[in-house]
Amino acid sequence: MCAAGTLMAAGGRRRLLMTVCLGAAVAAAACGAATRAAPRVAPEGSPAAVASDCEIGTAAFERRDFAAAAEAFDRCIQANPTLAYAYYRAGLAYYEIDRPDQMVNRFETFMRLAPDAPERPQVESILKATAARR
Repeated sequence: MCAAGTLMAAGGRRRLLMTVCLGAAVAAAACGAATRAAPRVAPEGSPAAVASDCEIGTAAFERRDFAAAAEAFDRCIQANPTLAYAYYRAGLAYYEIDRPDQMVNRFETFMRLAPDAPERPQVESILKATAARR
């Protein structure tokens, strides 16, 4: 089963849309559940906990609570620093709360982890516009 969410930020001149699928994390969490009962609370750093933090971040983003979204996606990153799209979503959240220092860091890591991602042109455009304002 795949947990999916849609992130959208609509602000005068920009519209960002992305569909998120955390299927790999959710599937990894379910693997061991077939032979034993799943714990009531997922251990910190487990695939289920990472998926939960990512889902919390997605829900917060949809509510336009970008600070909470950034925090949740950062927890995903802490638990699994290889999740490229956690960096991407954190970057979008930091963009929305006008934290270019954090946004640049997250977007640069995203591009390093996912160099061929279809979101790359969008990220490069945001980074270029941010650099021009500095």
